[in-house]
Amino acid sequence: MKKAYVTVEGFSEKAKKTLESAGIELTINNENVTPNEEELGILIKQYDIIITGVSCKFTKKIFEQISTPKIIATVSVGVDHIDKRFFESPLVRVIKISKANAISVAEHIFCLILALNKRIYESNNLIINRNGCRKNLHEKPEEIFEKTLGLIGCGNITKEVVKIAKAFNLKIKCYTKNPQKHKNMLKQGVEFLTLDEILSESDIINVSLPLTEETKGLISRKKIELIKHNATFISTSRAEIIDLRALINYADKYETFYVGLDIDLDRYKELLCKYRKNVIVSPHTAGVSKQSIEKMDVEIANRIVDLVNFEK
Repeated sequence: MKKAYVTVEGFSEKAKKTLESAGIELTINNENVTPNEEELGILIKQYDIIITGVSCKFTKKIFEQISTPKIIATVSVGVDHIDKRFFESPLVRVIKISKANAISVAEHIFCLILALNKRIYESNNLIINRNGCRKNLHEKPEEIFEKTLGLIGCGNITKEVVKIAKAFNLKIKCYTKNPQKHKNMLKQGVEFLTLDEILSESDIINVSLPLTEETKGLISRKKIELIKHNATFISTSRAEIIDLRALINYADKYETFYVGLDIDLDRYKELLCKYRKNVIVSPHTAGVSKQSIEKMDVEIANRIVDLVNFEK
């Protein structure tokens, strides 16, 4: 019987039943404290399967504790919290989720787009500060109907964004490294452009990319300078993909440029703690709706069971 340890808080009952029905012995971390490097090193020796999230960092030191086959199952789309050695080792299988939180993230993206264009954040702040008159808005609200939406990345989140975008009759453009792999998007009315074209021509830009060596720093200061001064820029991707300081400086320079971010704040706390009427930031909450958490847990449980059954 394989033994699994769950580091994530509030693991779904349905997911637990799925694993236990497959004969997997389950231990749940009930401490509500994320295991540190030393603790993860001990756990990886004791258990065949570790079910984890982005808050657990799987380092080289932890990898060196492995001597028998392991499954690392991360309840996330991104895998940048797992050292590359885990992926390269014949003893380790790393699995992640692919679709479970895509709807939640896509909804959050449009929440940011609409909140910025409709000046919701600024309006609410005016009311809090007893200046709640529409003439005090720095710009009148705007419609997004029939604007040009530029999508950077063409994964599952982008596919859900496209579905919503159609309700607003947006002109949808997309940049992806391999457009030939996404020809089905052409049937959805999506036009493929270069990255520079997306940045310079779009009224609304959304970044939905995983963090890799190739995407790190993709949206550089030079790229940011291509963007229209009155565009809306949204990203729910890892902060390292974008030069965030350059992006916020651009928003400070042009008050008609709007930024919506959903990120782990980490080293950007000081940069983003200041109120800006044209910037909204949420602390990496886009993919963790009540419904998506349940779906992510169930998806990862099913993937573990499929892998275990395949390897029998």
